[in-house]
Amino acid sequence: MKPGVRDDTIPVELEKTCAEEPIHLLGTVQRYGFTIVADLASACIVQVSAGIVHHWPGLPDAATLLSQPLADWAVTIDEERAPDIDALPSSHLVVLPWRPRFEQTAADARPAALLWECLGHRAGEVAVLEWLPVQASADELRRQHHIFANFAAIVARLRRAEGLDAFFRECARVIQEVSDFDRVMIYRFLDDGSGEVVAEHTSAQYQQKYLGLRFPASDIPSQARALYATNKLRVLADVEASMDGLVPPLLPSGEPLDQSHCMLRGLSPVHLSYLRNMGVRATMTLSIVCDGKLWGLIACHHHRPRTPPEQIREGMRQLSELLAEIANMRIEALLHLEAVRHRLTLDRLLNQFHQAMIQDGDIPTVLERWLPRLLPAFNASTMGVQIGTLAWVGGTGRCLGATHQILDEVASRLDIQGEGAQVRMWDDLLTSRRRSLIFLPDAAGLLLAQRHDEDIIFCFMARQEVVQQVRWGGEPVKDIVALPDGRVRLEPRRSFDVWKQSVRGHSDPWQQTDADALQNLLRILSEVNKLQVNRKMQETLHWRAHHDHLTGLYNRRAMEDEVSRRLEDGHYDAALMLLDLDHFKKINDTYGHETGDLVLQQLSLRLKAVMREFDLLARLGGDEFMLLLRLPHPNAATALTFAERLHQAIAGPFDIKGQQFKLGISVGIAIPPGHGRTVSELLRHADLALYQAKSLGRGRSVVFELVMASNQRDDYLLERDLGEAVERNQLSLVFQPKVDLVKRKVIGLEALVRWNHPTRGQNSPGAFIPIAENSDQIIGIDRWVMRSAIAQQARWRSSGSTRLPVAINLSIVDILSPNLVGYLTELLAQYHVPAAALEVEVTESCFMRELGETQNVLRALNDAGIATALDDFGTGFSSLSYLRQLPLQCLKIDQSFIRSMLQDPNAEKLTQAIVAMGIALKMTIVAEGVETKEQMNWLLAHGCHIGQGYFFSPPVPAEDVQQVIERLEVRLSA
Repeated sequence: MKPGVRDDTIPVELEKTCAEEPIHLLGTVQRYGFTIVADLASACIVQVSAGIVHHWPGLPDAATLLSQPLADWAVTIDEERAPDIDALPSSHLVVLPWRPRFEQTAADARPAALLWECLGHRAGEVAVLEWLPVQASADELRRQHHIFANFAAIVARLRRAEGLDAFFRECARVIQEVSDFDRVMIYRFLDDGSGEVVAEHTSAQYQQKYLGLRFPASDIPSQARALYATNKLRVLADVEASMDGLVPPLLPSGEPLDQSHCMLRGLSPVHLSYLRNMGVRATMTLSIVCDGKLWGLIACHHHRPRTPPEQIREGMRQLSELLAEIANMRIEALLHLEAVRHRLTLDRLLNQFHQAMIQDGDIPTVLERWLPRLLPAFNASTMGVQIGTLAWVGGTGRCLGATHQILDEVASRLDIQGEGAQVRMWDDLLTSRRRSLIFLPDAAGLLLAQRHDEDIIFCFMARQEVVQQVRWGGEPVKDIVALPDGRVRLEPRRSFDVWKQSVRGHSDPWQQTDADALQNLLRILSEVNKLQVNRKMQETLHWRAHHDHLTGLYNRRAMEDEVSRRLEDGHYDAALMLLDLDHFKKINDTYGHETGDLVLQQLSLRLKAVMREFDLLARLGGDEFMLLLRLPHPNAATALTFAERLHQAIAGPFDIKGQQFKLGISVGIAIPPGHGRTVSELLRHADLALYQAKSLGRGRSVVFELVMASNQRDDYLLERDLGEAVERNQLSLVFQPKVDLVKRKVIGLEALVRWNHPTRGQNSPGAFIPIAENSDQIIGIDRWVMRSAIAQQARWRSSGSTRLPVAINLSIVDILSPNLVGYLTELLAQYHVPAAALEVEVTESCFMRELGETQNVLRALNDAGIATALDDFGTGFSSLSYLRQLPLQCLKIDQSFIRSMLQDPNAEKLTQAIVAMGIALKMTIVAEGVETKEQMNWLLAHGCHIGQGYFFSPPVPAEDVQQVIERLEVRLSA
């Protein structure tokens, strides 16, 4: 704890009680003068000091004056200047042209008689008149006359002093010469309440004794400081002289007289003892008030009584007060000058820092570079700032935590309830564990500036400990004295011998200039951060408008703009390439889009590794990339050579989350100007070349040729339109019955997809399904078929129509998709259709390519209650070993066997063998493509009991199914 804040030897409550003692209501008057108090309303005397009898010849008793008109006891010497007592000021004393009547009594007029000066002021409802003797010796009058005559030179001496220390010294010298006191000291109050003697000058008979010493705050308690702030001139003529009381002690109102502005007010016994202990006999105290606050005191001490005190006659009193006012103004000006110099230094530094911030823009970088200049300017060791996402700490001070820990700890000291800009400061953090910072253990001082923007932002400076060797004017030990009324009081210290103490735990105190500068620094950082955020936002928006967010490559718009610019400038030294990742949709569907995105990112990195700095690469969307290859002499051979490098770049496996993928690309190339002079022409022709590359089996590069425009146009347009068929509701389902040949009943339906093109009309599956499979659009079509077939079954069931199972055809892509079974079961549950009402048909190509995976999927379908069938059997390997390994319930003989078995003996034998094989495997056998009665009879005769084909019914729309079934069963039973 700082010495001076309170004395550890004094109980807190006692010290507080003593500090609240009303010393302005003591009711005592110094005996060298006298006091008369008059009621303002009646102008009669209501109170008088008892010692008046010592000065008023022939006055038997002080009470004689009570209730007497004031005019009977005081006369004016200037009727024109004589004020009405109602007009007296209440905040300061004025000299009144009044004399005590006894001065006019001829009988008492004698050479040795004193002359009296009247000082008056108003205190509530009374006028307080103080009478002071004004005679002085001839030597003193000559000395004062000399001082008055040379006052201009005195003022000039004070004005010439440069700097506070020099002014303090000269001011103490001047006031000692003017006042003729033995010792004059300038006493400055410190931030902790204690005081320090900053200047001292003595007469020739004495030596400096107190310069540089500190005095504890309790030496001048708070009520005494309040009096010094209002009554700026205080005189005590003789410490040992007894004090006169007031008669009566209280005013007619029952209240004691407020003596705050009284010149003759006595001093408290404690203060008198304090002065005796210092060896002082007379004092004059002038207050120094700066910026409206008590800054310090000019304390004048004399070792002999000064009765009567010559320095209080009007001229000398005004001169002393004037000198004090000059000291006030000069000290205030010098303090401001120091602050202004420091402020200008900081402002100049911060202006330069602001310019550097604007030019660079990166706050952490500039802070690191400027820290060696910022920290010394604030006399700090550590700096930190938190603005939004910006969190930074730097400096030479010891840090035990990470940046966020330091900032969080500092932030705990913010004033969360406050609004606007605020600054808080501490210079005693190391005086107790509770106040110290854990993560800045050496910080004794903290200056913290905060602002409220969208959130609280702050900046701080920390100072290290400064150990001070303080010289105290005596150890602050005070005795407690019991009073007769049972109260106690503190006796002043008896010793003022120098006592040295090391004061630890503190930093140099912060000044308001530091606080203002830190707030300015925070404002600069906040503004620059906003500019930086806005700039980054603009850059981000511009980047997003021109780049693909996944790969960071140009997007379609930016790429087309750049290519257009080059073409418009006539730069045809390039080849435009469209790249497509082969079978990429399978990766998305099988492993998810997150894996697909990682593949695209790796692919973009590999492509960029092959490119040169003047080539351009863009992602147009999905797995489609566009490359503008700069070639001095563009031709097909050169372009294909470079394209081969692209194939080689992605030939190695892609390692994604421990899963390896072997991928390939298809490349379509268009070369200006022969293949087009605009971006749209080049893209269209490169797209046709890309389509040709896919048609030839993928994994290759093709340069556009004019013949492609006519040969592939229909297929290309069909594939393009197919991509929109699902979204535009151009697909539909038709259903073909399966018939039990023995019972002549319909036992099931097969759902078949149709595409009703808006201009081409109906398209058969044979025309568009291969295109869908090659372009990876088949999965979208398959999913549409699943949902539509199950939804239709639900409608039939709810309307009381057919409840027959429906078979759907799935491609290898859907079989291999990871969520097929889950998707189907969710659909069945959603539409409340039993799993037994659904059958899945797959072709031999599925299990020939992915036998193990197909086995797992078929088994999972069976476990879910969904039957599975092998479609178009006989067109592939038709291997018995494969059939034995697959969990199938049904075998469908391809229609090519049924159509030719009655004309071709070999086809007949093969069909008979297939039926026998199916029966042996205990599978249901279905014959597709039954078109005649003879074919039906042959199948019945050879053990195939289920047929499907146009002999029974062509595929029909859902709304016709029930009617077709009824008619068919009637026809078969006839």
